[in-house]
Amino acid sequence: MPRATPAPLLRAAVVGAAVAGSLAVSVPAPACAETTGNLIVNGDFEQVSADGSIPGWPQSENRGTGRATVVDGAGPDGSRALALDLGDADGKAAIGQDVPNVAPSTFQAYRITFDERAVGLDGYGGDLWARNFGQDAVVGRLTGDTGWRRASAVVLARPGAPAVNLLLALEQSTGRLLVDNVRVEHVTDDTVGADVQPTGQVQLTWYFPGLGTTPAVYEVHRSTDPDFTPGTENLIGRVPRAWTMEDSAVAPGRTYTYKVVALDADGNKLATSAPETATMPSSFLDEQRVDVLTATQTGKGARLDWRLAAGSKGPVKVYAGGPEVADGRLGKARKILTEGARKTSGAVTLTEKELKGATGFAVTSEHGRVLATATLAGLQHPRTGFTGDRTARIRAAIQQPGIPRSTYGSIVNRVAKGLPGYNYAPGEAQATWARDAAFLYQVGQDPAYAQLAYEQVIAAGDTMRFINGTGYSGSTALETANAAAPLASAYDWAYNGWTPDQRTKAQQVLQRVAAYLEVSYHPNTDLPKHYSNWTAVVRGGELALRIATRGDGPFDLAERRIPYLVDAVGQHLDNAYSDLGFDQEGLDYLSYGLGVAGPGVNGSIDAGIGALEEKWRRPDFAADVLHSVSAQPDNARVQWGVTTRTGGEPIPGLIFSQVPADEKAAYLWQYEKTVGASSDVWALLYYPYGTAAQDPDQGPPSVRGALLDDRPGSYLFRNRYQDADDVLVGLQNRNDLHTGWNGVGDTFALSLLGQDVTWAQQPAKSTSSPELFSKPFVDGKVEPVSGKGKTLRAQAYAGQGGGFVSLDGSANYQLVKARRDAVVDLRAVGGADSVIAVHDSFADSAAHTYTWQLAPEPGTAITYGATESGSATFLFKKGDAWLKGWVLNPEGTVLSSDKGAFKATRTGTAADFRIVLAVGKGTPPVATADGGRLTLGGTTYDLDHLDGYAPAAG
Repeated sequence: MPRATPAPLLRAAVVGAAVAGSLAVSVPAPACAETTGNLIVNGDFEQVSADGSIPGWPQSENRGTGRATVVDGAGPDGSRALALDLGDADGKAAIGQDVPNVAPSTFQAYRITFDERAVGLDGYGGDLWARNFGQDAVVGRLTGDTGWRRASAVVLARPGAPAVNLLLALEQSTGRLLVDNVRVEHVTDDTVGADVQPTGQVQLTWYFPGLGTTPAVYEVHRSTDPDFTPGTENLIGRVPRAWTMEDSAVAPGRTYTYKVVALDADGNKLATSAPETATMPSSFLDEQRVDVLTATQTGKGARLDWRLAAGSKGPVKVYAGGPEVADGRLGKARKILTEGARKTSGAVTLTEKELKGATGFAVTSEHGRVLATATLAGLQHPRTGFTGDRTARIRAAIQQPGIPRSTYGSIVNRVAKGLPGYNYAPGEAQATWARDAAFLYQVGQDPAYAQLAYEQVIAAGDTMRFINGTGYSGSTALETANAAAPLASAYDWAYNGWTPDQRTKAQQVLQRVAAYLEVSYHPNTDLPKHYSNWTAVVRGGELALRIATRGDGPFDLAERRIPYLVDAVGQHLDNAYSDLGFDQEGLDYLSYGLGVAGPGVNGSIDAGIGALEEKWRRPDFAADVLHSVSAQPDNARVQWGVTTRTGGEPIPGLIFSQVPADEKAAYLWQYEKTVGASSDVWALLYYPYGTAAQDPDQGPPSVRGALLDDRPGSYLFRNRYQDADDVLVGLQNRNDLHTGWNGVGDTFALSLLGQDVTWAQQPAKSTSSPELFSKPFVDGKVEPVSGKGKTLRAQAYAGQGGGFVSLDGSANYQLVKARRDAVVDLRAVGGADSVIAVHDSFADSAAHTYTWQLAPEPGTAITYGATESGSATFLFKKGDAWLKGWVLNPEGTVLSSDKGAFKATRTGTAADFRIVLAVGKGTPPVATADGGRLTLGGTTYDLDHLDGYAPAAG
């Protein structure tokens, strides 16, 4: 039985820092610093105003239970200290101040130090967030229950950054964070800073202001001897043209000293930084939640490495066998290792004799439960995308008329167009051009495309704003990750068409990008559950790059980094998307986040790692997209989150890689109609060759019936899949909430498309324009809270795509009562294509103004005021299409329109809106009303008893 061996040290790679999502309030520069050299005002928190405010810290982001107070005697020396307290993880406790950049025209460095202590912190914890200056950084993150410790880091201000904003923050936690003696000093000597993370990594940042040129290489050295001399025995990383790196091979409780040596292109030493000493926590926080196993062919043997979820207990067992073992079937497997009494991570190297031709592997618990699986993966290129018989299928398909051939032609034309065909940020544009050229090289083996891919990989490295010090916006890590995924594909696919020297130079570009991403920490990325699209982009982009480069040149097998990235992306897939494919941020961010993460996910699957395969295929993105994207010429979509009104299908080609088998033909039919011949390389790689498109109206129930998603409170309805006259309806309630575009304004939101018109739109990111909402307002405002709605009942109607929902939005609106009962009847009824009946009821102890609003697309004519059988009516018209509405029991209701939106308004301690909407073309129908009942044709809708409505067969 083979002997277990420790995972090798990571070959260090360069890093960039985290990215800020929220903007800080700018304040005037302080008149004077607290002490000589310290740029912070009141960093020792000895000054307190009579009203409890803290001089020098004017920026407050406290919300919910979050509080920031100064406590007497709480400091490490018995002086005053800042206390950030949070009783609810959904709140936030934070204060901040701006530190002016002493010379914003050039690159500058600042050392941040402070004392901190965690008191019963449960969750993500607290930190100092240095932001909005370029290299945004999370400094001194702390959680648990600790004594006082000193946090230290060097942060870099980009040219043009007017200030470094410091925010002391506690979020996604409960408990107390104590902070004292905050100092910020301008760095003018050759220095390195070490920011210790509670999870066992040290983020290193260095600065050499005296050198007139950028060194070609930096060597990073570490020792437990504070007076050590840099040498080969203490070298831990060698990175090109970089200013930061992560050290993840440290031990808890140890104290290390770091030095960085700058070298020129010939290897001559230019300078050595001053030493920096850092003490590790006594134990490391383990945040792994996904079990990961990798199996990599090394010559004629193999290397297996695993990392299990925190809290896993041993001994674990490792099995090898045929491909069925990677599917979790161990009947014929042989045990090759029993490891440890408690082993959450481990590795084993197998010789050819020990491997015995095995291709499938599994790690199990002591009692035989399969924890993680893997298939043996080689390191030859290409490793991702072009695997199995995909290349042959593409080559055959593009010889025949059809969508694949047209798609291939679109890619060829886009590549020939050059940079004007890639309207992205610097670096990302060149990287995507390189990827597409490398794709064409794989398909046709034309060496000119491989050469073009190489040239653009190098150009991407030369122009990326973050890693070249020319960008200082809060999105720098996102921009870097946006380029990382296409760079990974370009490198993998064009590798065999490059010379050894070209490979080396391309590896240097990817090494810098990987290293910047390695230390890109940001609350949106690293808060618990990894909901935000930041996780998908930053971690997913790096995952794609690590899979493409592992084992090549300066890259090792990334046995520490890949499990971390798989865990982050896996948690994102688990938590950010419902089983029915809902993403709270909407279709645009579904497209963005998974458009970057998808290649990393599929790359990990191609690399034999089984951890993400089921997680990737669980959300039914195809059904979600089918219910949301119309066939209107303007590419209109159902809106929620920050979905824009038009824009087409999200991640269309990548969905092919995870669409359920019974929906594949229906999704292909929709794809051919709404996407067609795009220039999307994934559409060719994952196209369902051999599948015949099937009209979704004859497809499985999951695409024909209503999509009822109770967890987030999202309900999608569609009457048919034919043309621009299809009717699509979305009802939202915001039953849950997470960090990111959190959807305040989605409660009781209505999205309605039909007859080639958007009859009810939502504002996307234009939330300061109330006329763009289709929903009820209270006192002219959207609901103040999100994520606390409840679904009382949801039902699909048989034989059609409609249904009934009953929603409670009182906790979101902060009212005694806020309830919506809605019938979506997608049959043709009484001259209408479809009918929606809505009863919204509100009540509170105080009087309010309640406004029921519908906002159609621009250019829609709105009239109102006519009556039918005592009901008030309103009419939207565009061309020969119409939406007609009836307001039942209209007494006390004022109808109006403003800025293109229709309003029905009531005032009092209670308000009911009983409204029926019908859509169609030609002549609008006439209905009869009787109190709260409306009859259209032979169908009656009782607005007070919508839960009992039973439509006739469609």
